[in-house]
Amino acid sequence: MPFEDTGAQGCNNPLLCGDIHYFRLPEVLQLIAMQWLTGRLSLCKEDKKVDIYIRKGKVAFATGDDRGANEQLGSLLVRMGKLDQGAVDKALARSRDTGERLGRVLIESGVADKDVIRTALFKQTERSIYKGMAWGEGSFSFECCAMPEFVEDIPLELTVEGLILEGVRLIGEERAISEKIPSLSVIFTRPMYTPEQLEGMGLKGHERLVLELVDGKRDIKELINISGLSEISILRALFALYSAGFVKKYEPTASQYRTQYL
Repeated sequence: MPFEDTGAQGCNNPLLCGDIHYFRLPEVLQLIAMQWLTGRLSLCKEDKKVDIYIRKGKVAFATGDDRGANEQLGSLLVRMGKLDQGAVDKALARSRDTGERLGRVLIESGVADKDVIRTALFKQTERSIYKGMAWGEGSFSFECCAMPEFVEDIPLELTVEGLILEGVRLIGEERAISEKIPSLSVIFTRPMYTPEQLEGMGLKGHERLVLELVDGKRDIKELINISGLSEISILRALFALYSAGFVKKYEPTASQYRTQYL
């Protein structure tokens, strides 16, 4: 067997089992893909867990219990402009009552079609795997098994090679961002810009929205909550604005934990 049993959680009788400190997620995914295996790869670290479902060497779905509110399916669909919050709340209520998964409720009620749900699930799956790639400790186990019904409902097909390439890029980006923004408690401030000045800044994507929300009082956690944007989108925008000198840190934070969005 390529990996020793090092006491990883859930390793009752897995095909592969080991310590993430020695075998990172990209290496494990590559091995599974090379063998065209089908089953579930589970990652565990303290109170966090990620389950990656793989069909014939390609990622079919991933779930993670550390998703923030803005990474939930309903929030993603609202941010994508596919649904309004009222429709999501109604579907969530039915999901709680029936025990059905939200995606199936939305499809069966005619609120969203499969392609829309697939796009949102694709984004969710990518993020769960990218977070797992950044783990430096924890355990993994892989067992061969059939895909559960909720995976078969809307199967995805992500190549391991593509996920690894993008994941490595994002991990490098996270390190650069965390050097300048070490905590979600950081507060930024800015001058009062005129509309003409804002137009001439060449801001891209979400940068103007984030710039307008910066007021010298809200920390990054508050910016995430009121903007409806994901944590990574806010951090990218603030990093760009800070690097360009459009915003400044209002005061240093006592918290020194590294931003964990991957």
